[in-house]
Amino acid sequence: MKNQEFPNPRTEYGVIKRYLHVLALLQSDSDPRHWNARTLADTLSLDEEDGDLNDKNVRDYIQKYLEKQLEISVDREKGGRDTRLAEDLKGDLLHRIAMLYSNFVTVDSSREIILKTFLKKHPYDGLWVLAALYFASKEQKQVKLDYIANSGYQITGALFNPYHVVFRNNNLYLVGRVKGKNSPWPLILNRVSNLQVTGETFDDEIPPVDQVMGGSLGAFIGEKYEVKIRYKKRVHVQLEQVLSILEPQFEELDEHTCQFTFSVSDDLYLCKQLFMYGKDVEIVEPTELREQMVHMLREGLSVYENM
Repeated sequence: MKNQEFPNPRTEYGVIKRYLHVLALLQSDSDPRHWNARTLADTLSLDEEDGDLNDKNVRDYIQKYLEKQLEISVDREKGGRDTRLAEDLKGDLLHRIAMLYSNFVTVDSSREIILKTFLKKHPYDGLWVLAALYFASKEQKQVKLDYIANSGYQITGALFNPYHVVFRNNNLYLVGRVKGKNSPWPLILNRVSNLQVTGETFDDEIPPVDQVMGGSLGAFIGEKYEVKIRYKKRVHVQLEQVLSILEPQFEELDEHTCQFTFSVSDDLYLCKQLFMYGKDVEIVEPTELREQMVHMLREGLSVYENM
């Protein structure tokens, strides 16, 4: 078998970034500047690593990488100057490209803060921890770890089947299953210590992370509730943004009142989110969630009653 050399990381980084820049700029021609091969050369030259490009560089690049190697159809107007994608990027492909491209052109301040906090606690083994968990999941190897629970209690030598490492709700979580438990559970990775990859394997069918945490507004995974809330139309935009991850079903009840129906698995976090809307939002169903909200409201009020 022929030996395969590792690519030059600096070169490959530049190739990927340039490919994504070109693909993104050719996605639509709705911009008044009318992106095309001629203006793309000037635009890409604004990027430090893509300086001194010309029209021919860009046209050759589109033909070699997008059309021949990646088999992406590109339309050209007469003369080969104006270019755009011939068909829309759809579904999973569009999502995967956007996830990768966002690493180059957006700033995720929350993610940066989370990583800084994690690396502050793991300055000598932080990268190893991430790699160890990733490949333990690939090989389905059980890990052994110590963990500090929410109560502050120190758990020592817990056996855990690792599924995913996930950025969620301003934390980095290790999602998997504790040995002896039936359901997946998220551990805050910053509270994990003394991680070891054992020689023991597990045969869990690892579920997609969206399936594990699909009913969670934050990171808690618990009993799933079918919830119905009624709210004033004036808070619709804010409420829709908060609940969008749960894909709520919308219904307009009258001129001033609307309703959302959805499934959620972190009831406490939901109540905390709805608390800020006061009398503009009411939990209609289920009864136990209404009672939990009433309990939270009474507890909060009790702090101020004797002032």
